[in-house]
Amino acid sequence: MTSTQQERITMMRRAGVTYANIATHIGINPNTVKTWCRRAGITPDTSVPQVVDPVGVWCLSCGAPIASARPAKFCCEACRRSWWHAHPEAGQRSAFYEFTCPECGQGFAAYGNKTRVYCSHACYIRHRFGTRGGRR
Repeated sequence: MTSTQQERITMMRRAGVTYANIATHIGINPNTVKTWCRRAGITPDTSVPQVVDPVGVWCLSCGAPIASARPAKFCCEACRRSWWHAHPEAGQRSAFYEFTCPECGQGFAAYGNKTRVYCSHACYIRHRFGTRGGRR
């Protein structure tokens, strides 16, 4: 468990989030969260209003509390970008298109561009301009 995860667990547990919700949010085993909290002596703070559902309350990237009137997953744009960069498999990428490059003949896939023709800029240049005066 990293120190960042430990800080997020501490902050969430003190706010009254359950072990299972913390584990789901951070992506580790609930028993690991429970054991670490008990060994570190972390208990919910009774002076703070208890949080029932962590979704929309804690940033998925940095674990900071989110002060928003509507449910949000991230506290800022930088956190949103870093999380999606680290978790590309979480997106629903359904716009993949298969093509064959007219220059090199290799098959390639392009995401989100159904009019793409060449696999690379180099193939486009070779196909468009060819060789002139012995140069490439």
